Amino acid sequence: MARSTRSHARRSQPVTFQVRVDLDDAKPPIWRRLLLSSELMLDELHPVLQQAMGWTDSHLHQFLVGENKMDRFAEQFHMQFMLDEGADGVLENRVRLDELLADPKDRLFYRYDFGDGWEHTLVVEKVLPRSGDEPPALCIGGARACPPEDCGGIWGYHELLQDSTIAHEVVPDDFDPANFSVEETNAGLRDLATPPAAASPPDGDRDFQAAATAVGWLLDRAGGHGLRLTAAGYLPPAVVTAAMDELRWRELWIGTCTREDTTAPVFGLRETAQHLRLLRRYRGQLLLTRKGAALRDDPESLRRYLAASLPTPPWWASGRYATDTGPAAPS
Repeated sequence: MARSTRSHARRSQPVTFQVRVDLDDAKPPIWRRLLLSSELMLDELHPVLQQAMGWTDSHLHQFLVGENKMDRFAEQFHMQFMLDEGADGVLENRVRLDELLADPKDRLFYRYDFGDGWEHTLVVEKVLPRSGDEPPALCIGGARACPPEDCGGIWGYHELLQDSTIAHEVVPDDFDPANFSVEETNAGLRDLATPPAAASPPDGDRDFQAAATAVGWLLDRAGGHGLRLTAAGYLPPAVVTAAMDELRWRELWIGTCTREDTTAPVFGLRETAQHLRLLRRYRGQLLLTRKGAALRDDPESLRRYLAASLPTPPWWASGRYATDTGPAAPS
C-alpha cells in the first residue's frame, strides 16, 4: 500500500469547506453545493456524496488528487477491497479532508462505478469558520436529478435524454431529470450523521427476532424497485394494511390501519429501518440501501445487526402498544 503524500497538515481548529460538486460532462449541469466539515475522513465523505448526488452505493469508488482526473501521477485513495485486489494507493479511511483541501479553488476528484465511469469534481468555493453545533455535511443548493444507475455512463444518459423512445430497464417510469430537492437531500444527510450504536447486548440476539422478522418483511416489500411514498411522504395505505395483517399486529391496534401517520407500529418500523440505513428515501420512493439489500435474504445476520445496533428491542415489535402513540410527520 502506498504512503500518502498529503499536501497539508491537519488543521488544529476545524473549518467548513463550501464545496461545489459537479458531475463531469453533464449537460445541462448536474451539481450540488455542500458545506463539509474539514474533519471528515474520505470514507465518511463517500456516503455524503452518494446521498447528495443521489447514487445508491452499488459500485466501487475512489478519490484522486492531481492536476486533473486523467493525471497519471494523481494520488489515489481507495476502499480496502481495491487495495486487497492490488490497486496502488492509500486507504481512504486514513485520510482527512483537510489534508487534501485547504484553500478556494482546491480540487478533489471522485470516481464512482468503474464501468459506467461517473466522474465528479469537487471545488472549494469558500473556507468558513465552524461552530460546534454544525452538522458534518449540509446541502445548500444544487440542480437536476442524478442519472439512473447502470444507464451507460454520462454519454448513455445523454442519449436517453435526447431520445425518449429508447427503452431502458433502469429508468423509472416517473423519472424527472429536472427534479432535485435540498430538503430531501438534507434529510438523508441527517441520517448519515446519526449512526446506530455499535455495542451488542450479550446473548441478546434472540430478543430481536420479532423485530428482525418485521424489518425483513419491509425490506422484501421494498425489493428491487422500491416503495412509492404518498405525496405527504408516508407509506401507501395498501402497504400499511398489509404490514398490520401479515405481521399480525392488527388485533393489537385500534384503528383502520390504512394510514401510516395514525398507525404507529408501522411508522416505527419504517423509522427504524431508515435510521439503521437499511432503507433510504429518494425521489419520493423508499429504496433498499446496499446494507439493506445484503441483509434482506439473510435473516440471521439481520437479527444480529439489529441486536448490535439497538440498545433494546424496538417498542413496535413488543406487541405492547399505547393507542395514543402516533407520529407527527415522516422523516
